[in-house]
Amino acid sequence: MTAINSSFTGYTLLIIGGFIMLWAMYTLIKYGEGLPMNAYPPKKFVINGPYHFVRHPIYFGFIILMVGYFILTKSASGLWLVTPITILAIIALVMGYEAIDLKKRFPNHKITTLLDLPKNTKDTPDYNERFASLIWVGISLFLCNFINIELVGQAVHEHKKNIFLDFSIEKQYITLLSLIYIMFIPFVIRRKDLLLNWIIKSLMALGIATFTTLLYPYLGTQYNSIQCGVFYFVPIFLILLSAYSIYKQSKLLGISFSMIAVLLIVLQITYCHTTILHLVSSIVIFLFVDNYFSFWYFLRKGAEKIANSWQEWIFGKVRVINHGFYVGFGTFLGIFMAGILVGDTYTWAILVFAIIVIVFSALWAQLIEGSEKLKRPYGYYGALVGIIFASLVVWAMGHNVWVIIGVISVFMPWVQSIGRFRCLVNGCCHGGKVNNPNIGIKYFHPRSRVCGLSDLRAQLLHPTPLYAMLWLFPIGLILLSLWQNNFPYPFIFGLYLILTGIGRFVEEAYRGEVQTPIIRGLRLYQWTAILSVIIGIIMTIIKVEVVPITPDFGWETILSAIIGGLFTFFAMGVDFPYSNARFSRLV
Repeated sequence: MTAINSSFTGYTLLIIGGFIMLWAMYTLIKYGEGLPMNAYPPKKFVINGPYHFVRHPIYFGFIILMVGYFILTKSASGLWLVTPITILAIIALVMGYEAIDLKKRFPNHKITTLLDLPKNTKDTPDYNERFASLIWVGISLFLCNFINIELVGQAVHEHKKNIFLDFSIEKQYITLLSLIYIMFIPFVIRRKDLLLNWIIKSLMALGIATFTTLLYPYLGTQYNSIQCGVFYFVPIFLILLSAYSIYKQSKLLGISFSMIAVLLIVLQITYCHTTILHLVSSIVIFLFVDNYFSFWYFLRKGAEKIANSWQEWIFGKVRVINHGFYVGFGTFLGIFMAGILVGDTYTWAILVFAIIVIVFSALWAQLIEGSEKLKRPYGYYGALVGIIFASLVVWAMGHNVWVIIGVISVFMPWVQSIGRFRCLVNGCCHGGKVNNPNIGIKYFHPRSRVCGLSDLRAQLLHPTPLYAMLWLFPIGLILLSLWQNNFPYPFIFGLYLILTGIGRFVEEAYRGEVQTPIIRGLRLYQWTAILSVIIGIIMTIIKVEVVPITPDFGWETILSAIIGGLFTFFAMGVDFPYSNARFSRLV
């Protein structure tokens, strides 16, 4: 990671961020008659001072201050690791608690600021909305370029990989023209819904490009030119999105803007070392982002179909439930892939580790949720507690515990994602009520916990298991990239705890399970998510030597994966419906 060396920038951001924070705190105390903390929230709704410009000025100022401090102290890890994690944690706090709490306390007030996005209507946007749209896309474009060039691009450039756009100083007019083209878009679009759509898709596209760059630098950095700087390089996919947004409004005007877009794209790829890669990747991002709602509709309807797909087969006193196949396959896949990374030497230790973790997830759930209706529930945080005991057993077997924890952390997000299919079928981890039919799903099957325990049959509910899948999948990609780049095992495990904890905090806020206790305004698992993040932070500072491991697998890896899959399938998909003993029934 590259440190930014600029005392002027550091001090400037420190002063600006600190001023915004103090101004916002003063405004909250004076006009809100409360304190700037969730324990003693303001009694009145505040729209004065900095709250007129942005929604969360204290957090906004804190982020600026933090960036300034890390630049001033030349801290690469602070700037590139601590800052984004802090931003994610702030977003989670707002989405998972503050926004919900604010709506409860002030139901008749709506937050409106100068930097708000336009509403989803066919009205004509005013100039404030146009400028706000330009600011959001402009800031996101700058951050995308900044990360691509300053963090990743410089490192790739030092290895003399000629994948950048070959723009000399004289040819920078190409990127400048692209920037001017983008700046015109908010002022040409004549409908608020189209303008909002352009902003959302632009931010999504820039986010995907940045994420790709961080995971696969040699793929992502081909969007940028080191010589162009971070201020005005415009990727091809952003030009395509802008032209298509105009085309949706007016075919005639859209054709004109499309012709200009084609000219700008041709100029870009003319000076590109990887023309085909550059063009194809941009088109893929464009197509995915432009159809994001169709993808969401497909996922949501699929989740609803799976949620009502319960099937069971009874053989004497034994019942087999179809949702067990999901978790069985997830465990098989996790052990198999982990075994490939570390080889047969560790494969039996991985199996033992997985079995102990599952046992502890059952014990935890018994303490928290066990009842006459829930004879054999499972709890994720029990699995995390089980890691301690599993580590001791693996250590007693003579294996390097950190290797096991590290490799399991890599694939756990994907194992959890597959396990969420069981949650959909079983009705556990279900969401609370939601009014938007484009978001919610309905449960109808009488075996589902939603119908039998929560009494929410045929109600539109947040598809929280689907939310979890969408969050966990990219986490797995991040952790796999860290493993491939030889990051320390405690760091991988720590980041796993941090990222999954942040996601779980938000997810829990939209759940609707009646059996989950609420403690001081937060659901129990929101507190455990906070604890998970804290433990994860501690883990990231533990130094452990990375052991050289060559990926390989043999029959032992396959056999242990099969045994682990069968064990999980039996534990979570097979029960004894006519028994009333503890751990006997799954439903």
